[in-house]
Amino acid sequence: MSDEFAESFAAFIRSLGLLEPDRTPCGAPMSVAEAHALTILREGPLHQGKLGSVLNLGKSTTSRLTDGLEERGWVRREPDPSDGRARLLTLTESGANAAESVVRRRSQRLKTLLDHIDPDQHAAVINALRLLKEASEHDRR
Repeated sequence: MSDEFAESFAAFIRSLGLLEPDRTPCGAPMSVAEAHALTILREGPLHQGKLGSVLNLGKSTTSRLTDGLEERGWVRREPDPSDGRARLLTLTESGANAAESVVRRRSQRLKTLLDHIDPDQHAAVINALRLLKEASEHDRR
């Protein structure tokens, strides 16, 4: 079962296009980490450390990600009104547009995937994804 799971999981990752470093599985011209960061920042400004925590990334990886987002003109660092030493990451107009594009493309891609799965199996697929997420969180501790 373990080998079958490993092979199936690896094939799934490859089929999604997650191995392409500069494109999301839905075809957006950015990394998966950038796409996730943009969609999270759509909900409002965050401290860099909090973004890293939500994305489950280390400090140096989060710093490089944030630098890249800033270089692309998608985020800006603004002073935190409640703590003058801290900086908040905020989407620029360009970043908000990029985030909306990611959300739109992702929704279409996921709809296409689900269209190829029997509707009676949708709940089972969602449950399996939840179980895998929970198991991976356990594994990271």
